[in-house]
Order: sequence, then structure tokens, then C-alpha cells
Amino acid sequence: MPLLATLKPFYPLIFLLVWSAGYAMAKLALVYTQPLNLLAFRFVGAFLALTPLVILWRLPIPNFRKSYALIGTGLFLHIGHFGSIYVGMKLGASASIMALFAASQPVLVIIASALLARKIPAWNIWASLTLGLLGAALIVGVNMQGNEGYLLGAILGFTAVVALSIGQVIEKQRKLGVHPIVATWVQYAFASAISIPFALAFEGLIFENALPFWGAISFLVFGNSIVGILLMFTMVRQGSMAKVASIMFMVPGVGALIAWLVADEVPKLIAIPGFILAMLGALWTNRIAHKSMPTRAPQ
Repeated sequence: MPLLATLKPFYPLIFLLVWSAGYAMAKLALVYTQPLNLLAFRFVGAFLALTPLVILWRLPIPNFRKSYALIGTGLFLHIGHFGSIYVGMKLGASASIMALFAASQPVLVIIASALLARKIPAWNIWASLTLGLLGAALIVGVNMQGNEGYLLGAILGFTAVVALSIGQVIEKQRKLGVHPIVATWVQYAFASAISIPFALAFEGLIFENALPFWGAISFLVFGNSIVGILLMFTMVRQGSMAKVASIMFMVPGVGALIAWLVADEVPKLIAIPGFILAMLGALWTNRIAHKSMPTRAPQ
């Protein structure tokens, strides 16, 4: 497709913008609904949006074995990742702290890859992660005052990044040969089948019919769930893990800016030292990632 080929040099920038904005849009949507409902709206919307593409382009449907493997990956990439973020935000964690945890994703990918290969990660990998988490802990400590749910929400935010990292490693290692759109479509079908009954059982159908809600949902479906996820899949499958690492390093800053503009989250000055410490850990992580990950797929 000529358009996709033309846009290829801009994939990293597009991914950075849609992924960073997803945190603020989720925070905005949660003003009008509950986390499990938001998951269901997001997954069902993405599944329905991708269905015409699968049909019109006559994309081959994977067999049971490949579909089963895709579902396993989707548990981490979609349900584990986004579910933890939405519940964490509803408990009181900010969109900016969720975006900050994204910077630790590259080193978590390295750790997950090493552990799956039954290897022990080097000391500098653990040290960079610890430095970043210490910075995040300072920010959490500042924001916990008067907000009892912030700590648990932040822990869920880190859990979300762990789930995303595991899902990315599994996705890269399995090499199922399934078209990215079909792979995402299968995963969203499964995620919809899981999230709908859970939402109805624990929350009921609850949302406020407001324009900001539908605007946020539209972005989460088309921008985050389709464009963002497909771009991430594309870069990971092409072996550009180092490029993904570089992008994740920039997510906290862009995410915090968008959260300020969209969700009215004004960062506290007292939290700035924690943010600097976390970003130093992320910078260290980024350098390690460039040395540990291939920048392109092997020929």
C-alpha cells in the first residue's frame, strides 16, 4: 500500500503521539465510566473496527494452534496491560505516573527475554531499573498525601508495563507468521469475550452519555488500540526493539504534557526531583537497550 510505505519513516513519531496520549484519554474516559466497562468498550470497538478490513482484504484466518498462541499473547498485551492501567487510574493514580512507568519497559523486555532464555540479567540492567523505580517511588510518595488509592494504583501501573513487556517478548519469539491486523483482530475478539461478562458481573453497564466520553473512546479505539498496537507489532516484528526502546524513553515527557492539556493534571514542583531521577534511570535503560537489542531484523 503506497500510503503505508510513505508513512513508514514517521511510524516512530506517530506511535509516540498516540501511545502517550492514550494515558490522558483513558483518564478522561474514566470520569464517565468504570475501568472494566472502559476495557469492554475499547476491545469491542476495536474488534468491530478491524472486522471490515479482515473481510474486505480477505486476510487469512489463523488455525486453532496459532489463534491459541495469539490469545496467550493478548492476555498480557491487552487485558493485563490496559486492565491494570485502567483500574490503577480509577484508584487514583495519575496519567503521568502511568506514562512514567512506560520508560522502564525496555529494560523489562531485556529482563523478560533473559529469564525466558534461562539467563541471569547483568547487574547494570537491574541497577537502571532500580534507579527508575526509586524516582517513581518519590513521585508516588509526594502524590499519596490525601489520596490513599494512589500507591495501589501506581503498583498496578508498573504491573501493566511488566505485562506489556512479557507480551512483546512472546510476540517476537513465536514468529507465527500471522498478518498483524488479523493477529490484533483475534486478540480483540478474545479480549471482548473476557471483558464484557466481567464488566457486567462486577460493575454493570455504566457510562455517562457525554461527548468527552465518546471522544476519548474513539481515540482509544482507533488511535491507541488500532494504530498504536499495529505500529508496535510492526516495529517489534521487524526487529526494531531498540527503536521501540527509544520511543518509550520519550513517552513520560510527552504523556505528562498531554495529561496536563487533556486531563488537567498539573505536576507538583516537589515531585520534579523524583521525575529527574526516574528519567536518569530511563536514560541508562535506553543506552542498555541499544546495546542489547537489534535495530533491525536479521537478513
